Formats: sequence, C-alpha cells, structure tokens
Amino acid sequence: MKRFVIVGGVLAVMGIVAVFILMTQLGPIITRAVEHFGSAITQTRVDLEETEISASSGQGALRGLRVSNPENFKTESAFEFSEVGLMIDVSTLTQPTVVVKEVLIEGPEITYELGAGGSNIDAIKKNIDGYVKSLGLQEGKGDKEKAAAKEGKKLIIEKFSLRDGKVNVSAAFLEGKTMTVRLPNIELRDIGKTKGGASPGEVSKQMFAALNQAVSKAVSGLDLGEAKKLVEDVASGVKDELEKGGDPKDVLEKAGKDVGAAVKGLFGN
Repeated sequence: MKRFVIVGGVLAVMGIVAVFILMTQLGPIITRAVEHFGSAITQTRVDLEETEISASSGQGALRGLRVSNPENFKTESAFEFSEVGLMIDVSTLTQPTVVVKEVLIEGPEITYELGAGGSNIDAIKKNIDGYVKSLGLQEGKGDKEKAAAKEGKKLIIEKFSLRDGKVNVSAAFLEGKTMTVRLPNIELRDIGKTKGGASPGEVSKQMFAALNQAVSKAVSGLDLGEAKKLVEDVASGVKDELEKGGDPKDVLEKAGKDVGAAVKGLFGN
C-alpha cells in the first residue's frame, strides 16, 4: 500500500509540473502550433512573430501573423495581421477540446492577386479544402476518429470577429499598381460547438469560407475588365510613340503616370 501511495504522489507531482510548464510556455507553444498547422492547412508559409498570453486570464494576442502566397503568385503575401486578439478558457487547455472565447482581428491587410488561373485567395481556399478532404473530415466520409487523432486537439471558437480590413487588388495587367477597397466586417459564432469541438482544419475552413466571401464581395465592385482595357490602351500608345522615334525614357515615364491616373480615376486609389 505504501508503495502505491508513493507512486501516486510522484504522479501527482509530475502532473503539477507538466501543467506548470504548459502555463509558462503557453505563448511559444501557440506560436509553434499556429505556424505548423497554418502552413500545413493552407499549404503556404505561415509566420507568427510572437504570442503573448496570460496563463491566468487566458487573454492575449498573436502579433505579426503573415500568410504567404501559393506558388506562381508575385505579391509577397495574401494576409497580414498585425495583431489578433485572443481570449482562451485556460481551464480547457489540458482537455481534448480547447475553448477559445473570442478571436478578434482588427485592421487586417489582404492582397487579392488575380492571375491567369484565378486568384491567390481561390488557390488558398482550394488548398484548405484539399487538406480537410485528405484527412477524411468531410461529413459522412473517412475515419473521423483517425483524422481527429492525426490533427490533435479540437477547438471551439465562441466568437470570431474581423473588422476594418482592406483588400489590395493586384493583377499583372496593372503593371505593379494596386487598387484598394474596404473589406466587409465578419462575425461568426460557436464554431465547432454543435459537434463538441472541431479540428484545426475544419475551423480554418469555416473561417476562410467567410473571409473568402467577404473578399469576393469587396472585389466584385471593381471593374477589372475596364481597368485591363485602359492599361492595354496605354501600352498601345507606348508602342506608337516609340515607333515614331520618341525618347524611351520619356515615353515610359509618361505611360506609368497614365496607368496610375487611369486606375485612380476608376477606383479612387
């Protein structure tokens, strides 16, 4: 009996030490998890500068979160969030399902790059959908218990809000110019709650679907076809001027100003 008491005491102490380590290293743990799962889910590079979080209150922030573009896109990133506010229920950190009371993103900067095969946002959405499908997380398909074990802990996000964002629109025919539009605000409630928790892939898919819808709504007001025509007209003018013997430096400088004026006239940027 004495031996079992000693063993039980040792296990209890080990448990306390494990919880202490978890609490004191919570920030770096979250940073590594965001970079690891974020990169795997989006199939792009995800970088996070730091995570600051209180082990007692669960309040904190992710700072310097950046999602790079998939291959074949020229702009540096798709999403840049200077700060993402968090409120975690710390009592659930050692449970199979972690409850995040709130995720708040203010002033995000999103780059929508239109390429020959579609946009970078479409490409990332396709990557996320493929990741979720590969784990058998779609409704009615695959071994969900196996998929859940592969992804680790489940999540419940009680409130997700995105406010005051902007979308920078880029396309090859704009010759490096961009158009900026306001991103509609987003608010989601109880992500994963009805299922008792969702995998990081499922959570990402639901959040990104809402974000993709908001980006599409913002960009839909832009007449990209008209912008392309204006730029093509400027390019045609450059060719004519050069054929007439115009100074290349002067012609190209004027063309750059013309493109900028055309874009500004159409979209106010």
